[in-house]
Amino acid sequence: MRIFGTVATLLILVAFFSCKENSFEKQRRNELRELDNYMRTHYSDATPKQSGLYFFPEVVGVGDSIKINDRVEFFYNLMTLDSSFNTGSGPYEPASVVVTPPSQLSASAQSINTMRALHEALLHMRSDSEARIIFDSALGFGQHSTGGIPGFSPLIMDIRIYKVYPAQAPSQEE
Repeated sequence: MRIFGTVATLLILVAFFSCKENSFEKQRRNELRELDNYMRTHYSDATPKQSGLYFFPEVVGVGDSIKINDRVEFFYNLMTLDSSFNTGSGPYEPASVVVTPPSQLSASAQSINTMRALHEALLHMRSDSEARIIFDSALGFGQHSTGGIPGFSPLIMDIRIYKVYPAQAPSQEE
């Protein structure tokens, strides 16, 4: 009788947990719904890039476009859609990053410098340009909380390019 009770309890638990929706899937759906509502309210005619990044140039800038392996110094402000979290580089000390192909970066960034959204946006910018980008967690910090930003958070980032240091072309020996 005791074995029967244990087996019955296990079957009930398995049935309960197998029917329960994956929490990550629910959080992801909620995030995408929140982003969709925000975009519909604030930028109703916006179209995302193929990656899902919304890119809004504010100042075009000068010179050549930023390329892979260029080192870029920039100022930024990063916030959640509801502005409950807000951080930035500050007005005096720019952040710096070597531009990497976004596809080579993780979907769960550990810092600003490893966010896919930032690297993709930089490839659409040039020296002295400014832009606002809006993106979901797949281009940002992913499903895990990072530095006060909750997991599955769509974010807004304002970027101002300060300096661009072009990548050195490999020297060719003759």
